[in-house]
Amino acid sequence: MSLEELRDLIATGEPSSGAAQTLKYRTVDAGPGWAIVEMEPRADLHGNLGGNVQGGVIAAAIDSALGSAVRTVTDDGQNFVTLDLSCRYIRAIKPGSGTVSIRAEVEHAGRTTATVRAQVHDGSGRLVASATSTLLLLSR
Repeated sequence: MSLEELRDLIATGEPSSGAAQTLKYRTVDAGPGWAIVEMEPRADLHGNLGGNVQGGVIAAAIDSALGSAVRTVTDDGQNFVTLDLSCRYIRAIKPGSGTVSIRAEVEHAGRTTATVRAQVHDGSGRLVASATSTLLLLSR
């Protein structure tokens, strides 16, 4: 999928994957080397026993943002897989606290790997998490 195809998908409002559909997050913007994913935290879908958004839900949305950013710099039809994902949670995200925004940026895209980083902000614009990842670029 090229950057233009990703932008076309964004324009439709359709989920970018089954995970995006299930967890109700969406890619809302992308450009060369970056992508933004947003979600509205919901207690019935994302909440844990402590009343916060489950960390794994945020990790899934981060992973999607990182992948979308890498998509913008890879060749058409080139696939990739996540080799590692490191999430750092800074503060809790509460359901109903406003739109969570995840901005992912490619740091490096080589022949076989890409490194990407992301920042997660809550509805008030506060930094709530950050992440880094390495992705393996697969041959077509």
